[in-house]
Amino acid sequence: MLAKLFPPYVVGVGSRVIGQVISFLAVAVASRYLDLADFGTYAFAWALTVIGTTFVFTGFYQALLRSQNFDRDRSTLFWAKLGVGAIAMLVIFVVGLLQGGLGTVSGLALISLAPLPLVIVPTAWWEAQLVRDAKVRTASVYVVLSEALGLAAAVALLSRGWGIEALVASRYVSTLTGFFITGGMVRALPRFEFRRETLRDARSTTAPLWGTTSVGLLSNYGADLVLGAFLSPAVVGAYRGGARIAMTATDLVVQPLGILSWSRFTRIEKEGLGRDAMKRAWIENMSLAAALLWPIACAVSLLAPMLVVTILDETWLAAASIVAILSVSKSIAFLSGLLEPVMITTSHGGRQLQIRSAGAATLVILLFAVGRYGPEAAAYSHLGASVVVGSLSLIAISRALQLRVMEIVTTFLPAAALTLMTYAAITLSTGQRESLGREVGLGLTITEAAAIWLVLMVVFLRRRVLVLPTP
Repeated sequence: MLAKLFPPYVVGVGSRVIGQVISFLAVAVASRYLDLADFGTYAFAWALTVIGTTFVFTGFYQALLRSQNFDRDRSTLFWAKLGVGAIAMLVIFVVGLLQGGLGTVSGLALISLAPLPLVIVPTAWWEAQLVRDAKVRTASVYVVLSEALGLAAAVALLSRGWGIEALVASRYVSTLTGFFITGGMVRALPRFEFRRETLRDARSTTAPLWGTTSVGLLSNYGADLVLGAFLSPAVVGAYRGGARIAMTATDLVVQPLGILSWSRFTRIEKEGLGRDAMKRAWIENMSLAAALLWPIACAVSLLAPMLVVTILDETWLAAASIVAILSVSKSIAFLSGLLEPVMITTSHGGRQLQIRSAGAATLVILLFAVGRYGPEAAAYSHLGASVVVGSLSLIAISRALQLRVMEIVTTFLPAAALTLMTYAAITLSTGQRESLGREVGLGLTITEAAAIWLVLMVVFLRRRVLVLPTP
């Protein structure tokens, strides 16, 4: 009964929805206690920390999923991941020293967050084993519990007069919670061994993924780093505040989709089910994910000013245009959402790196040409890079899976219909929002759009136009 009521994708998306609500609340609470400059200082330090922890969850993580000799490989891959975490910690620590060390706010934030990539290594190792065993529900739910406790810590400390330190402490609370939950679920420790053959086998997975991860992180956080280098922390704060809202819509769909897709594609690869099974998996996963993501991104773009003022504060209104631009950008970049599992499992690992590199080069050129002059210009730079990556990814995936043009079109038709209905619902309710006031009008508009979307989703699911993905 539980399997029917809570299929893995529903649990994954539900967990991400709750997790993103928590992230919203964290930013909203921070906006009441911190100004844009302080938040921008923390955002810059946290961007470097996210880059470090992402490498811990990439490369050797997927190598563990793909391993054909799990008992032989898992301990070696743990120590390899530990080395990645240690390098990330050292880099962040050095940047903190260059920023002035403990004598400056930015240096203190960086040095305080530096250990996190190392501390989170066991959690990543245990989580990979949960995903490998198709325990996607557990891998999704523990993140919610961790983030909820982190938010509680941030609220408690901010209310007691802490500043950036409250946000730093909340990240440690969240990380340690994940450590104990995943460790308690897996109940396994690595052996003291290091096998060269394991690293040799893992190379085909780690090398292309690290390359694509690097350019992906540049896409997500390159603007923060460039703006932080050329402009004030307040500008970084405005950009990151807007990006947080825009990224929410994408993350709550793409992250559980990625976990399930890696599990499904690697299973298809190991069982030798062939290209047709992979094609069917891509069509089903992308069709449903687009039906979730595009209407949400459409709503966020149209309602951006009201969302920013309501969720954050009127002083953060500068972030509204960034929200709208990045929502469109993320919707286009979503076309590359399954690029890595498709390319890796079809033996085209080098192609994904070429595509991500083209996108990164486009972003860097645009950021230094125009993006460095302000947060809105940086958002448009991000949009230009997303067009390049999304287009090239769709072409590469269609060739690898032998997808016909009509198959691609029909994959996204349900999402297009849902997005048009969402656009119509929000546009036709403009007068309603103006007459009822900001909070009531916004809430009613979102409720109406969500109700229309839900009715159509039920129809599509019942008629098997859309299918819930499985591991």
